[in-house]
Amino acid sequence: MVAGDAAGDALRYLALLEAGGGLIWQADPDGRIRAVPTAGHVGRAAISLMQGHGWLTLFHPDDRFRFLLQAGRARRVGRAFEGRWRIGIPAGFWRWHRIRVVPLMNEDGRIHEWVGNALDIHERYLAEGRIAGSEARLRLALSAARMVAWEYDPEAGKSSRTDNSWTILGVAPDDFDGYIANMHPDDRAVFHAAYVKGGSMRVPELRYRHPDGRMLWLSSRGLERRDADGRRRIIGVTYDITDRKVAEEEIWRAANHDPLTGLPNRACFLASLNQHVGNDADCGSGVAIALLDYLDFRALDAALGHEGADALLRRTGVRLREKLGRDDIVARIGGDEFGVVLTDAVSAEEAVAVAQALTETLAEDIYQADHILTARVCVGLAWSTRSEAEGETLFRQAQTALHAAKQSARRGAASILLFDQELARGGARRVGMAAQIARALDAREIIPYYQPKIELDSGLVCGFEALARWRHPERGVLTPSVFGSAFDMPELARAIGREMARQVLDDLRGWIDAGLAAGPVALNLAAADFGEGGLAWTLPDMLAESAIPARYCAVEVTERVFLGEGGGAVAGALTYLDRAGIRIALDDFGTGYASLVHLKQFPVSEIKIDRSFIRDLETDAEDAAIVAALLGLARALSLDVTAEGVETEAQAAFLRDHHCEMAQGFLLGKPMGRDCASALLTRQALDRSISHRRKRVIDAETPGPVQPLLAGQG
Repeated sequence: MVAGDAAGDALRYLALLEAGGGLIWQADPDGRIRAVPTAGHVGRAAISLMQGHGWLTLFHPDDRFRFLLQAGRARRVGRAFEGRWRIGIPAGFWRWHRIRVVPLMNEDGRIHEWVGNALDIHERYLAEGRIAGSEARLRLALSAARMVAWEYDPEAGKSSRTDNSWTILGVAPDDFDGYIANMHPDDRAVFHAAYVKGGSMRVPELRYRHPDGRMLWLSSRGLERRDADGRRRIIGVTYDITDRKVAEEEIWRAANHDPLTGLPNRACFLASLNQHVGNDADCGSGVAIALLDYLDFRALDAALGHEGADALLRRTGVRLREKLGRDDIVARIGGDEFGVVLTDAVSAEEAVAVAQALTETLAEDIYQADHILTARVCVGLAWSTRSEAEGETLFRQAQTALHAAKQSARRGAASILLFDQELARGGARRVGMAAQIARALDAREIIPYYQPKIELDSGLVCGFEALARWRHPERGVLTPSVFGSAFDMPELARAIGREMARQVLDDLRGWIDAGLAAGPVALNLAAADFGEGGLAWTLPDMLAESAIPARYCAVEVTERVFLGEGGGAVAGALTYLDRAGIRIALDDFGTGYASLVHLKQFPVSEIKIDRSFIRDLETDAEDAAIVAALLGLARALSLDVTAEGVETEAQAAFLRDHHCEMAQGFLLGKPMGRDCASALLTRQALDRSISHRRKRVIDAETPGPVQPLLAGQG
């Protein structure tokens, strides 16, 4: 349970950081950045620039020295520091950020790591600047008679003001009735009440309609004095605070609205939600939450580019506002996730119908130069009667439903799910599975199974792919179809990767010592393996410790890893593996959004044609054409090719005829345990030895070429 909860907390924390647009980094004691979990407004493109001391280039030149000076002081005393500095973003301009950097100390009191967070406060900073400017203007107005000074006789109901009353208030200096008439009706009583009690009097703010139509915010202060005859006189000033009120509104809006779409943000969404639940006055009505998220948005982002993805999000906000009712609430929760509160959803069925209409509205085909992208949304729904609803509970239920809807949609099933107890039990099952996998790792029950990779021309084993299996003490050997949810939890995924690598290298060492030609054994890398301390960064050292040459090991990476959380770290890790001599294969090739782009961007040595193209190879001419084209592409790029999912002789023959070098599938060999893999390699070595001896015997018994009788004679 602890490992699962910690992993869940880490995911939620990173999601909150991603939603808040924060930049998070980790650095060595000397300030060299080594990891950037979230990029915030700086953008993923800048992550590579930040490595080492490259992050200094992101600071505004005028701020760089101030930051280094403060950082130096903090380093000397071992304390956190915080401030506001400008950071450049890919759009080409500077934005203000609040940056806080905290040292992590060793037991001996020395710094072993810095952790930093940069939160974009640009709009708020500018708004605060406008407030400061407004206050400065007020001081100038006071010194230059920008205020209206006045004297008021409360008993006679008369006043006199300075001549600039025309400019500021739009009424004559002695027109008290006109001044009162222009006040907002709700503020007149407040004004009169303030000047009845005597002493120091103040009306902090009141609304005033200027005769030219402008709505002003005014503030009024006065002090009472008595004439020689004892009559009350109130002397005071009235000044315009409209600029301050506008700036305050802008600050509130910056804190409660998303700058990209103009929609309310998560905090404002939850506050509005709480206002619409728990209302007993209309207990017969209901309220529903719909959380909408694009399926594989990172793939869309990679294909469309930053500006294209932003345009898609802006269109989403506009379409949601247009489609929903006037009283419904629309917000951008964070990233590509949007939230909707249906304030008068009579039933859950009605909420589902609205969600269906929204998915149809938001679905669109996006035409690229050489292909079409389909933007699809998944929806998680939660509904309750208004009197029984609790805002936070509904929101959590909708999040659970959204998570399940995205998993369902990736399997080709429903993309809209309404929260129910079955979904709740599914969430509980995921937590329970995490605990079981953590126990299985401790008990060394996670083991590798080896699926052979076969040379199609010779039929010989030329390598293996290591697949994770769970040797359950009661249920036998289980595949990831049972425990695959563990790979969604970074800590567990990294632990599984480390355990798989440890056992695979032990087996490799044994095969090498036995003189068996195992060929390269490929490990599948999950997204979590590319994070700090993940297998992608530790595998070369593990090989060195086991004295195994790098040529005996390979890694396989799917395109979903490139496009998922932490995808920005993949390029550096793959380059590191490639330089270490470890082969890199692009798995499930042809099923992603940007396969050709990845062949160009990453040091790929091999592509693995996805089984979905091989399955109908014999009957589907389009699949046959695609496979032939992929094989031709690989030859042109000097890449090795492995076809996955080969199950019939006809499929193998087609691939052989089209010069496909290697294949995997049940026809050629099912995944097997270590002992079976050892037996297979031993049998192959024996067959090779027998074949070699036979060839030597045949060569010895065969006469040499007949020499000419007159050889050597003139």
